[in-house]
Amino acid sequence: MKNIAIICDCDNTLMPDLPSLLLKDNEIEPQDFWDDIDLLVRDGWDPPIAWMTKLIKLIQDEKIKQNTNEKLAEFSASVDVYPGSDTFINEINSKLGTDSDVSVEGYVVSSGIESMMKGSKIAKSFADIFGGRLYEKDGIISGIKSSITFTEKTKFIFAINKGITSKIREKPYDVNNFISESERRIPFENMIYLGDGPSDIPCFSMIQKLGGNSIAINSTDSWSKKWEYELRNREMVPFEPDYSSGSKLNVRLGEIIQTFV
Repeated sequence: MKNIAIICDCDNTLMPDLPSLLLKDNEIEPQDFWDDIDLLVRDGWDPPIAWMTKLIKLIQDEKIKQNTNEKLAEFSASVDVYPGSDTFINEINSKLGTDSDVSVEGYVVSSGIESMMKGSKIAKSFADIFGGRLYEKDGIISGIKSSITFTEKTKFIFAINKGITSKIREKPYDVNNFISESERRIPFENMIYLGDGPSDIPCFSMIQKLGGNSIAINSTDSWSKKWEYELRNREMVPFEPDYSSGSKLNVRLGEIIQTFV
């Protein structure tokens, strides 16, 4: 059996930006929030840590009513995702059929909040979802448990490659264990990575150099995050975030999958 991994960023790749929608739901202007984060980034903060820290402060100040991971998940369940993003992986496998020696698995590796992504409509389609995690104390979100920065994403790519995704949260150092190329579960050349922004560039570069495929998604984000650079500077032709049958993106994914059949 050939295992193929479709690995996706989440916010502005599979759905609109969840943190921005959360802010808007609580009558907080997203652009003002991101402008403040830009100042922190210029002061040396890592972007995911900066915005999650400020988000937690808003929760503790009771300016955001979704103050637990469960409530964040409930909010994200109401968010409409991009066309077909919650079904396209299952549909690809259905087209391949049960007699095929190719199986496609979906993974999300994102700097977003894991509990929100796992509560969203995409969750059932993906084998696992990796994101930043928040911890609770006395029944309220109190701090950052883990964050996924730009190059941190590559750790999860290696975990998928080595077949140790089920252990990577509790045993992060296992990603460094030696596993021969022939024993790795999903070779890099069997990976397709989709993303919309600069945090995806290390994964784009690594997977392409190792024989896999990368697809740029044309971000439809309404809010400017000034520390981000345009993905278009990577000279990649972006696709609109439409995963439905017959779309240019869906056709491109099908073309790549067919090379393994």
